[in-house]
Amino acid sequence: MKQKRMLAKAMLIGAAAGGALSLLHKPTREACSRSMQMCKERVKLYRSDSALLREDAAAKLAEAKRIANTLSNDLDFLNRQITELKKTTPKVIELLKETKEHFSKKTMN
Repeated sequence: MKQKRMLAKAMLIGAAAGGALSLLHKPTREACSRSMQMCKERVKLYRSDSALLREDAAAKLAEAKRIANTLSNDLDFLNRQITELKKTTPKVIELLKETKEHFSKKTMN
């Protein structure tokens, strides 16, 4: 338990040190500042119009569902292809062996 706490503490210190060091780079600092400003503006917008927040969240959720569905379909396709490959590979290997043997016999004669 003590080791886990020490590891977590070391990770937090490392992350803080890395963040601080990255802010020494001016373009990174400027990008971070712009990002924070945009975040503040978005929070103000959502505070004034909570319906917009719900709409945006619903749109993001719909997009995530669409991507998950596409990914699921792609994985199903890949699984079918792999299953088909597993079935046909032994046949192909046997054909290759027979072809090799055939041509090996011809070159010996």
